[in-house]
Amino acid sequence: MHDTERIRRIRDGNERAFEQLFRHYGQALVHFAHNYVRDLSIAENLVQDVFVAVWENRATLDPDCSIKSYLYTATKNRALKHLRHEEVTRKNRENIDLYSVAPSTPDDLLSHDETAAAIGRAIEALPEKCRLVFKMNRFDHLTYAEVAEVLEISVKTVETQMGRALHALRHALFEEE
Repeated sequence: MHDTERIRRIRDGNERAFEQLFRHYGQALVHFAHNYVRDLSIAENLVQDVFVAVWENRATLDPDCSIKSYLYTATKNRALKHLRHEEVTRKNRENIDLYSVAPSTPDDLLSHDETAAAIGRAIEALPEKCRLVFKMNRFDHLTYAEVAEVLEISVKTVETQMGRALHALRHALFEEE
């Protein structure tokens, strides 16, 4: 069966056609993703995520477009996003290791807990949209462009909201002293 016909059947909910698509491209995509992430199990998970997305969005598939190109592009994008996330996680871990010293006395522990609580209160005191943008960027590790896409706002709006959030947090945490 040719890809065009297979995509038409997948659009109609034909699970067998979808399974054939997976069997036809799955292993090659795993090898392709492995070239980026250098971990077979992660590569397999990324490809599985791509195929889950294809199935979930099957109604929007265009039988006249190259499914092979689509699958390779989606796999590459997921692999690159995974690598970006890993890099952010690594940097955050380094920063935490650099700046966090385990509290050694009860007073240190209390001070650490008070600081963490003050940060949490300052974040929760932000206006809703500002808080959402801040959390998506800093806690969910989304780029400004990704935050903008998810919230359906401009990147400039994300930049403005992040600037406001950081200013408010600096003011709340350092001006009180």
